[in-house]
Order: sequence, then C-alpha cells, then structure tokens
Amino acid sequence: MSARRPPSRTSDHVALPRALAAARRQGLFARLTEVYGEFPETRCDNCARCCFESPGIFFVEYLFLLEALTGLPRPRREELLRRGVEELFFSWIEPARQCMFLEDGQCAIYARRPLACRLFGLVAPEERDRVEAEARLAARQEASRLRLLGIEAPAAVVERSLASCDRVRDLAGRPVRVDADALAARVAHLDQRLLAPTVVLNEFCFRSLPERLGAAALGADAVDPMRLQLLRRAQRGEPRPDLLDLVWARLRLPLPLRMAKGDP
Repeated sequence: MSARRPPSRTSDHVALPRALAAARRQGLFARLTEVYGEFPETRCDNCARCCFESPGIFFVEYLFLLEALTGLPRPRREELLRRGVEELFFSWIEPARQCMFLEDGQCAIYARRPLACRLFGLVAPEERDRVEAEARLAARQEASRLRLLGIEAPAAVVERSLASCDRVRDLAGRPVRVDADALAARVAHLDQRLLAPTVVLNEFCFRSLPERLGAAALGADAVDPMRLQLLRRAQRGEPRPDLLDLVWARLRLPLPLRMAKGDP
C-alpha cells in the first residue's frame, strides 16, 4: 500500500493541471460565475482608479484566470504575463503601476474579473475605512522594510494602496451595498474543494495573480530575494527592460501556460 501524500502547506505545491481538471470536473467555475452573477448592475465614472494594482484573488479565481490565459494566442498571452512579471518585481518603485489587465482604461478580462474588483465601491464606509487603515499600515511597514534593505519606495507608491471609491451607483443612481464577507465566504468554500482548509484560511484572497504566478514559476522562496536584487539594480540605473528580460529568461511558467491550445 502506498503512503498518502501529506496535504500541501500552500497552494504553490498544487499541481495546476490537476487542479484545473478538478475545478472543471466539479463545476467550480460555473459556481463561481453564479456568485459573480449575484452582484447588482452598477454604473460608475469608468475612471479605472480601482485598477491601480492587480487585486488579491482566491485560488479558484486563479484557476479561472489561468483558463482564460491558456485560450489566448501565445504572443498575446506572453504580453500579459510579462506585464504581470513587471508588476511583481518592480511595483514598489513604479508610481504609475496599474493592474496587468488594464488596457487603455478598459479591463481585458472584465467578464472574469475577480471578487475583489466586483466589491470595489460596494462596501459600507466603515468597512472601507477599516480596509484602508490596514492597507495604510501594511504599505508603510513594507516601505520601512525596503528602506532598511537599501530600496527607497516613492511616497506615491506607498499611498496608492489607499484607493477607494464612493461613485458606484445602481441604475437608479443610488449607492449600492453588498455583504462582502458572505460573498467571500462562498468563494472560499469553492477553494476548499481544491485545497486543505488551513491553506484556504491562510491564503484566502490575499495574493494577486502576479504573486501566484511568480511563486509557481520561480518557487515561493525565490521571489522576494529576486525582487530585492532587481529593485536595487533598477534604482542604480540599470534599464528595467533589460532586467525584465533576465527574469523572463529564468521563468518556468506553469504547465497550462506553456502548453496552451493553439500553440505552435
């Protein structure tokens, strides 16, 4: 009798092709879409201010986006992935950072945009203030850590984590409020069909697509040391495109992205 494999400590140890197959087999993408479909129809100024960075996503949302990426032609897929890599490694010195999927003020994956994007502008002011206070503290702590390591994050980079919006309205022009915790719990329940409960609890939706891809392509322990090295080199004046090429050459993309449909 073969010994049972111990459960993964993080989602980084999950075989993505197997996880994608399991999500499809269990209908998890359809159930995720049902949750998305419960949001009311809204209007806003379409200023894209909420797209200041790639949002945190649940694991099932990660797989849902991977499925979308694998359906793209290789050049288009690599274009988007390079943006994600650039965000992952250089965002702390880039005041003009934006989500890897934002193009000319429009979302390239709007129909599949994750829960965090759909919740933007729909939570009660007190919840928004709490989240902003936490983001303020986390951003300042990370900036302090980077400063001790010889990397100076511009003030505009630190403060950009505080974006919020009070201009989202329903079709009648009224403010919209949803139960963010209940919706997040439902998506987390889908994650539990794929991951150990402790992993779901620890990761929740705290990691963005660039972060998840970086961990899958390089190993979770390798990302931060490489980021620190590249940030130092960039602040010394080395051209960022050259540094990005160095990273790209080292990436071993997850199998679903290396062997997508229609690739030559």
